[in-house]
Amino acid sequence: MKKLNVKEKGDRRRNKRTAFPESNRFWSQLKILSRSLLPILATLWADGTARLRRRWDNLSAKLRRVVEKTRVPAPVYLAGCLVIAGAAVFTSMFTLGTTIAYDGTAIGTASSADTAVQAISQVESELSDVLGDDTAAIDMSRVSYSTGLVSRRSVMDEDELESTLNSQLNLVAHAYSLYVDGECLGSTTNKEGLEALLDQVKAPYLNENTQSIEFLEDVEIREGYVPADSITNLGDIVLKLNDTKVGEETYTVEQGDTWIQVANDHGLTSKELEALNPGFDINKLQIGDQLLISNAVPYLTIKVTQYEYYEAQIPYEVEYIDDSSMWKGDTSVVTEGVYGTADTTALVTYINNEETEREITMQIVTSQPQSAVYKRGTKERPSWAPTGSFSWPTNGTISSRYGYRYIFGSSDFHTGLDIANSYGTNIYAADGGVVVKAGWSGNYGYLVVIDHQNGYQTYYAHNSSLLVSVGDKVYKGEHIAEMGSTGRATGNHCHFEVRYNGQTQNPLNYLP
Repeated sequence: MKKLNVKEKGDRRRNKRTAFPESNRFWSQLKILSRSLLPILATLWADGTARLRRRWDNLSAKLRRVVEKTRVPAPVYLAGCLVIAGAAVFTSMFTLGTTIAYDGTAIGTASSADTAVQAISQVESELSDVLGDDTAAIDMSRVSYSTGLVSRRSVMDEDELESTLNSQLNLVAHAYSLYVDGECLGSTTNKEGLEALLDQVKAPYLNENTQSIEFLEDVEIREGYVPADSITNLGDIVLKLNDTKVGEETYTVEQGDTWIQVANDHGLTSKELEALNPGFDINKLQIGDQLLISNAVPYLTIKVTQYEYYEAQIPYEVEYIDDSSMWKGDTSVVTEGVYGTADTTALVTYINNEETEREITMQIVTSQPQSAVYKRGTKERPSWAPTGSFSWPTNGTISSRYGYRYIFGSSDFHTGLDIANSYGTNIYAADGGVVVKAGWSGNYGYLVVIDHQNGYQTYYAHNSSLLVSVGDKVYKGEHIAEMGSTGRATGNHCHFEVRYNGQTQNPLNYLP
């Protein structure tokens, strides 16, 4: 094949471009076509515009000829224009409408009689829903309708008409109601006031360490129509919130509780606590007993969780040293223990100011605890050895308590507890020990005194017979005497005394 030189190659490229410029590039072809069509389009536009102008000129000429033939006087023409303008203005300002009146006083205007009747029916339906009574109705004898020309501005749409009717008839009102567990405590037109009121209830419980605060009840503000006469002020709702509702509040008896202590801790007298718990034996509280302390509870229960910062004690350990000279179960202190301390952070939960939970989140020990050292007995305990606690010496009814009383015509201090029962009822040792008195003792009659070898002595008086003698070692629960009324007594009973280091104590503080 013959090679082309540079000049020949250039000539070939020029000939290719100039021979058929429109044959290879689309945009070039479109450009050439557009340029060709522009003169044609311009000519067509000019022809069309000329034809339209000629038609308009012919129509204008015809109209002038008609007007010239009729020759309407100018005043007539002006008057016609004024009439048409006046009609347009009148119809824009007035229309046919139906006015609703109650006891002769107009209270709203509807676009038609049907709309008016429908509005009254809707208001009546809302009244029934609000009052919860399907028979609730408006006195239609006091309602009247009149149809005629009315101002367009006075015509109300359906929602506006119903709202106006409700307002004017004063049967129901739009309000915000406070509900607690489904019970309505009051309604007001001031929603913001209700919200502020709930914030004020929480305010005393808030501080810089508060993490959360909430009502345990379902508290909500509902919007809607309510009977108009149920609208109240915020002060009345506050009084209701601070009041109580029917509901039981109980207390679970814990170790060491006494009847008087439980009553005092809950702001009650002993008689009031007895009235709330009829038939309950106040002398025999058992751990786990449920006592009713109130028949009313507050409307709102507030749960608060907050951080607390304090110095806490760290318990010390106890080390024991066996001692064969002491009975099993007995201990004595060799070295007192010392509590350690720790800077503590705790997350504490309160319900109505009563602590219900405490979670220690962080502790930094500032001083270590020091262990206590106790001696611990290993010698076998005899059956008569004291246990350190007392049981009831007999069965029966408490006829007289420890303390001042009026008897035999004068007031005196009763040093024990009288337990009454029938003649011959068994009397038992309240704890183990040694009998140090068994015989007649003046006003006590036949008396047994047991020394429990730990500073305590117990007295059992007015017995009919004795079953032990001085020096006997008796065990806890041993039959030691039988009930009677010897000495200064008004009937069969056991006079039971507890003395510590010679001083009388209230036996009820020691009996289970």
